[in-house]
Amino acid sequence: MPEYVYDQSFAEERERLAGIERLWNPGTQTTMERLGVGPGWRCLEVGAGGGSMVEWMAGRVGPEGRVLATDVYTKFLAAIELPNVEVREHDILAGEPLEPEFDLVYARLVVEHLGGEALRRMAAAVRPGGVLLLEDYDWESVAVEPPQEEFEKVADAVLGLMAEAGFDPNFGRRLPVELEAAGLEDVEAEGRVRLIRGGSPETAFFRLSLGSLRETLVQRGLLTGEEIEHALAGLDDPAFTGLSPILVSASARRPA
Repeated sequence: MPEYVYDQSFAEERERLAGIERLWNPGTQTTMERLGVGPGWRCLEVGAGGGSMVEWMAGRVGPEGRVLATDVYTKFLAAIELPNVEVREHDILAGEPLEPEFDLVYARLVVEHLGGEALRRMAAAVRPGGVLLLEDYDWESVAVEPPQEEFEKVADAVLGLMAEAGFDPNFGRRLPVELEAAGLEDVEAEGRVRLIRGGSPETAFFRLSLGSLRETLVQRGLLTGEEIEHALAGLDDPAFTGLSPILVSASARRPA
């Protein structure tokens, strides 16, 4: 069974998740506004992580709406104390199927790790006429300036390690076809890329992701400690500029 490779008990995991939020929340919120998320909606976020989108959705749906936040590790969701939010420990692959009652089912950077079965289970939780919104990476765009062979080696090692656990680095580009195969319609998709300067807060996700995997990468002989330190130093250097992976945002409706 595919596995999520990052250790969610990592000491800086909440800050790593905050790095994801800083990069992508504004675009995700704009997409949800366009989809019409609003008062009275019933929303589900699978793999809700730090909960920032859960809190944002709770504000959009108001007191008559509901947001269910699920994850296999709910430590960072426990602090959410809103009357229209429920937090539930749930494994989308191994847990009981969720009822098809949601106007919106959302997941970011989850299906690329867990595969098509997770997507189909999420689609089954959408009510007739409701929307499934998925956001996953396509790593084709990743590049740095000035070019660095060491950076490419580190990126290849990290992606290779994740691929062994079932991660698909190019799942984003397959989202439209996968959504249609799951029986959904009215598919729309776009890709967003961030230009990231060294030393900026936007490097946190990449820096802490590498830190989370550091021990495994060294133990497996995929990278040396020196190579990892060199990559981390580059992320702190204002002369460094990097293109992020493409975050593909794809939505589709369940037939009414």
